[in-house]
Amino acid sequence: MESYLGVAEELGITKEEIATVQLIVMAVSAGRVAAQFREVRQRSRAGGKTEG
Repeated sequence: MESYLGVAEELGITKEEIATVQLIVMAVSAGRVAAQFREVRQRSRAGGKTEG
């Protein structure tokens, strides 16, 4: 990751631009995890209670 950031800075990409992209990536990832959790919850409710 550090090497990518170094290359980005060499290309003139600012730290603010890098931070913005990092925030977007984290938000997308969090949304995907939330969607997966929601799907699991829906499946467990549809299938009834399980032991374990």
